[in-house]
Amino acid sequence: MTVAPTAMKPTRVLVAGGGVAALEAALALRALAEDRVTVELLAPEPHFWYRPLAVAAPFELGEVLRFELNELAAAAGATVALGSLAAVEATSHRVRTSAGAEIPYDVLLVACGAVPTPAISGALTFRGPADVEKVGALLEELAAGAVRRVVFAVPWGAVWSLPVYELALLTAAHVEARGTPGVELAVVTPEETPLQLFGQAGSEAVRELLAERGVTVHAGAYPTELVDGELRLVPEGKVDSDRVVALPRLRGPRIDGLPQTVDGFIPVDSHGRVHGLEDVYAAGDVTSFPLKQGGIAAQQADAAAEAVAAAAGADLAPRPFRPVLRGLLLTGRQPRYLRRELTGDAVRDSWASPEPLWWPPAKIVGRYLAPFLGSFAGVEVPPEPAAAHGAVPVEVELDAETVERSSSRRPELEHDDDGRRAVGDVMSPDPILVAPEVTLAEVAEKMRDRDAGSALVVDDGRLIGILTSRDLLRAFAGRVHSNEARVREWMTAEPVAVSSKTTLEAAARLMTEYGFHHLPVVEAERVVGMLGLRQAVRHARGRFGIGLGF
Repeated sequence: MTVAPTAMKPTRVLVAGGGVAALEAALALRALAEDRVTVELLAPEPHFWYRPLAVAAPFELGEVLRFELNELAAAAGATVALGSLAAVEATSHRVRTSAGAEIPYDVLLVACGAVPTPAISGALTFRGPADVEKVGALLEELAAGAVRRVVFAVPWGAVWSLPVYELALLTAAHVEARGTPGVELAVVTPEETPLQLFGQAGSEAVRELLAERGVTVHAGAYPTELVDGELRLVPEGKVDSDRVVALPRLRGPRIDGLPQTVDGFIPVDSHGRVHGLEDVYAAGDVTSFPLKQGGIAAQQADAAAEAVAAAAGADLAPRPFRPVLRGLLLTGRQPRYLRRELTGDAVRDSWASPEPLWWPPAKIVGRYLAPFLGSFAGVEVPPEPAAAHGAVPVEVELDAETVERSSSRRPELEHDDDGRRAVGDVMSPDPILVAPEVTLAEVAEKMRDRDAGSALVVDDGRLIGILTSRDLLRAFAGRVHSNEARVREWMTAEPVAVSSKTTLEAAARLMTEYGFHHLPVVEAERVVGMLGLRQAVRHARGRFGIGLGF
């Protein structure tokens, strides 16, 4: 951190967001840094919503809680400004809101969450409180016999799959309690096993609950669209269904001046620092960590807050983000408590027990936020559900490899082992390569001279981003100084790439569905070429415009 606090001038910390990560960060900063910092929340709305219990609301087993953000912030020793983060000027330490207001900062913590978007065409997308009434209407259709077959679907991508299992189990319990005959329920998921991240004990416990309730599981399947009573799967297959309830795919909000992935997420290090930007941190769903969950967001906020507090003069050694996954699964049955240490053996280090693993067993577990909500204005942290309602709490120690392996990734791209033409046959072997600290003016000149529409950003030979003419247009429209703005601030980070062995049909399909004009070709993290959309379409044979639902 470049701004050293003094006794007269505390470090100004601006936290962009008003959700779990933002509040956890504000509370942690006040506890750790005390009067060495001032904390201001830049939030898009005046309320904080406790969203996890939204799955229980249609079944009258819980309710969505709403708090006045101003009151929460005041109790946490922070202030609130209403607005949405639109742009960051890292060199001048200022942000711009969507309304055009400018706010200075010494340290910026971006915690503005992710935006839920429909992922499966024709499905009821369950985003949370906004869709409680729609699920209630579906329950009424089941009771009336107007709907018989319901599928609960997990799309590939950035999602948190637990609510799908809650909805399926709670619906099964609801149907059974009312004696509604002839109802068929199923879960479709790209996971190899239900709730794969929770290890063998957790997955088996959930599978048993689903089987007891008569819920069919289709694992390792990628749902794409509901058409004429069929949920279509990729690469092939279908599931008969009258209705599909699907989770949304999450995307990060576009913020000028920050490196973001194609899906809008911000890459950070283990202390929440945004790569290459001084005094800028990020935490929660807006980061590129693939698991999007409230407890994980709180842990990221704690790691970032410790780093900021230490830089502001607090006497502590900041600890890196070491994710531990805890989940409370509402089922409508007797509660079970599960734990798995993912850094160890999947069988030996997973347990199922009737005893709680943490207290209070809230849906969102935050070191500071959970007890804060429990004490604020006499509102209790939601307790362990009654036995009649049921729950399965889960605690898991995560490592990056396990998260990557278990997350709901896109279907694998085909390679050319069947004789079809591959990317390596037609790619351009000499793309423009630039360093992340090069100015936009320098890259624009290179792209003009080469008549190219993009440049690949490499750091020590490793691909870390791509800068396109579209990115340049966005930057220039924001009136940045091209001789000062750096590539790192405007590139698409962690770009989608293919190998030279990927088939042209698969690459062309990927490019058309994402809207790409250029696709990096990489082997062992090293750039070997660039594929243009025209090249792919010209040489690909057969049809490639088959939707995968993204």
